Amino acid sequence: MRSLPTSSWLLGALLLGACAGPIEPDSNPDAELAIAADPLQAENGGNLNGGNLNGGNLNGNDLSNFVVSVNFNPARKNDYTVDNVWLQGTTFYGYEKGQVIRDREFTGVEFRGNLGDGEGGTVRMRIAGMNQAPAPNSDITLYSVQYFDTTDYAWKPACRDAAGTVVQAIPIAGVWNYQQDVPGGGSKYSDPERFTFACLGGAIAKCTLWGYRPWASYNGTPLEQYHQACTRLVRADYCGNGKTYTVPGNRINLYDPLGIQQDTEGWFFEAAWDVNGAKCFYALNRTHSSLPCFSSRQDLLCGVDLGSSNMGMLLANETPGTLGMDPGW
Repeated sequence: MRSLPTSSWLLGALLLGACAGPIEPDSNPDAELAIAADPLQAENGGNLNGGNLNGGNLNGNDLSNFVVSVNFNPARKNDYTVDNVWLQGTTFYGYEKGQVIRDREFTGVEFRGNLGDGEGGTVRMRIAGMNQAPAPNSDITLYSVQYFDTTDYAWKPACRDAAGTVVQAIPIAGVWNYQQDVPGGGSKYSDPERFTFACLGGAIAKCTLWGYRPWASYNGTPLEQYHQACTRLVRADYCGNGKTYTVPGNRINLYDPLGIQQDTEGWFFEAAWDVNGAKCFYALNRTHSSLPCFSSRQDLLCGVDLGSSNMGMLLANETPGTLGMDPGW
């Protein structure tokens, strides 16, 4: 275990970003949109992660050609256009008939989702319900999202976990590159016209619920880069090209110099991370010899200067694995 600056603040006490007033639990307008209890409240040091960027995938859902982004505009509710839609934290705002609408008034609003089919395909999507996330994430609104299946003309859940259970989503401004093993794979891009419905169970949502709100700051430090570094870490995207080297069940202990996540385990140090993947590996933990970026990133002093201004390391992780053995990630 390597020591890092810690914080006396508890994650549950964070006031991250602007949030709307309390949102009461939904009345469950659709039985198959039932909300899983306490989503992703894993303890630090015992986080199970899959290989998706959004769970093991960057984003998992029920579509064969998954939705890679959603357009803010045009948006519609019933027979009216909702104009100039934007996100503040996880709260939607917009104008309907010249009046500002927000929060629950977005129930029933339809958006256009962009499919990752390489052909510019789109799909109708709508917000079917919403509720506050359980503590310590009660500043986050979770959304029940559906898409319109044109094969049988029915609305269906847009997000499911690895077991096929319907889950909710967190709206995150910006878009990700879902390609793997290519330059730019796994990277996030700012786009004022589009956002991401991050399905629970994936890395984008996990990192948000672990305290790295990409829209917020912590003690004056913007968290967007910490969130992006976390998505690399969770997926074991060591080389920063979108390729994941983790498998379901791998356990991680992650922490940061801000103290949002703290080092709680006596495990073996593995890597320090930035937005481009593992900035360096501690080679005496896992050899990582099969990785194409191994020779340029292995360093026996890895993590010593985590968070220092000259190193640019944002997060670190430990594993309970066997020293010196390549786990096949």
